[in-house]
Amino acid sequence: RKLRMGLVGGGQGSFIGRVHATAAVLDNRAALVAGALSSDPARAKASAPDYDIPEDRAYPSYQEMARAE
Repeated sequence: RKLRMGLVGGGQGSFIGRVHATAAVLDNRAALVAGALSSDPARAKASAPDYDIPEDRAYPSYQEMARAE
């Protein structure tokens, strides 16, 4: 079974977020399933499609993501 991963940071305008997400799933042992992609809640939601994260799993904070996931 794959590790289910949530990404903190890396929203629109970030370079390193994509690098970390790609590296984490490179060996096919993890799947990116959720994210708190920005400290700006609107940007966090808007960034989710860039990572194929469903809208209902894009969180405004890492605390909320940890509680929900």
